[in-house]
Amino acid sequence: MSRKNIEAIYPLSPMQQGILFHTIYAPGSGDYIIQLSCRCEGKLDVAAFKRAWAQVITRNSVLRTSFVWQRQGEPLQGCTGR
Repeated sequence: MSRKNIEAIYPLSPMQQGILFHTIYAPGSGDYIIQLSCRCEGKLDVAAFKRAWAQVITRNSVLRTSFVWQRQGEPLQGCTGR
């Protein structure tokens, strides 16, 4: 996480700290990873799809959040600017 574009920095919640601990302890387990796969039928306007996702990311700061724990006094989460 580069500090130059950071909107806000927060400590992790106790639940987030627990998830981070278990993820570091067993990195290949796949626990806490949720994936969604969708199949689109018909012609996809790729440019419009990219613009739509860019708007979603701009409007929802949680989708711009990063977590850092290495070389930190405590684990932190930060939201990058738009």
